[in-house]
Amino acid sequence: MPALKLILVFALMMVLLWRRAPLAPVIFGSSCLLAILYRLPLTAFVTAFWQTITDPSTIELELVLVLIMLFEGLLKKEGYLARMLDGLLNLLPSRRLLAATLPAFIGLMPSMGGALFSAPLVAQATADTTLSPEEKSVINYYYRHIWEYCLPLYPSLLITSQVCELPLTKLIQALVPYGLLVALLGWPYLRRIPPEKKRPSNGSFPLIKEVFLNILPVLVVVLIVLFLQVRILIAVGLVLAVLLVRHRYTPRHLLSLCRETVQVKILLLVLGIFFFKQTILTTGAVASLSYFLQTLAVPEFVVLGIFALLVGLITGTVSYSMGIIFPVVMAATGGQISMPLAVFVFIAGFTGAMFTPMHLCLSLTVDFFRADLRQVLRMLVLPEAALIAIAATVYIITV
Repeated sequence: MPALKLILVFALMMVLLWRRAPLAPVIFGSSCLLAILYRLPLTAFVTAFWQTITDPSTIELELVLVLIMLFEGLLKKEGYLARMLDGLLNLLPSRRLLAATLPAFIGLMPSMGGALFSAPLVAQATADTTLSPEEKSVINYYYRHIWEYCLPLYPSLLITSQVCELPLTKLIQALVPYGLLVALLGWPYLRRIPPEKKRPSNGSFPLIKEVFLNILPVLVVVLIVLFLQVRILIAVGLVLAVLLVRHRYTPRHLLSLCRETVQVKILLLVLGIFFFKQTILTTGAVASLSYFLQTLAVPEFVVLGIFALLVGLITGTVSYSMGIIFPVVMAATGGQISMPLAVFVFIAGFTGAMFTPMHLCLSLTVDFFRADLRQVLRMLVLPEAALIAIAATVYIITV
């Protein structure tokens, strides 16, 4: 059966990733293997690669990622993030609010392993409390990722939007409720923090102003994208240009910033993801996989949900997961996907990526607090299960 060839390639991908093989070579290699199994002519294979690198959506996403890397690097280099966090430490009166807000603000920047940055701050906010190392780990890890459901700076959203051919604004609007839900589901862990308030600091207005001014660049990008319907490429580009002028960056300084912040391996990975998608389309695996899933006695959305969950568990990175998940999902659905199904699959993949020690933030957090990984994972079961159950229910109701 032709569909089994695609399933075989995917299974091999999972085995290699489980054995910690580098993701980009695995994806490029899988594209080559797929072409061989489907006996794709060399000219068609080369054409598929050419179509990938010249596709406007691929070029736009690569440019967006470069701009986001520069944007994040500039905010760190010029002290925006440090000043914002310093203001929050002195401004927020409630320990509970502070413990949740600190990792959430670090999460405004989509850095890999960013939870290690917020871990010392959470430790400071929860000092002299009865919280266990595991509870501190959950708070830091959990609230670090609430923005990835709805912040357009995250590659996972950009990849999902481009691969599924869904408007980014509409996708974010559909996922915003889940970001809010995640914040609420973490409340039981915050309740363990004593409710007493910190001593109010003098001059709260200057502190509010300081925090606002330093979060303003990120806030402007989000507002432009969501409310003015401006493309993320233009939004980030405009704000970055203003910051470069404000801080008087010369071409030499900009080149130095590029060398420090632009990660070529991520750009190659994204190229590999889109090449894999194009290879699936060129080989005709789309129709065969769609037909195969229709023959199963299990609802299609359940199969896709389990598939997404497993990919997330194995890769441990949300953006990488979506790059593997959605090309296959699009093949299974015949190249068309509804927003409710895309959201459900996104949540399933996200849940898997959150629930694995392969997730760098989880490993770093557990190591920092010297926590028991098994206990941390057990504490994550309830909120993550509730999240995916709600996403499944919403899909069933809306279909």
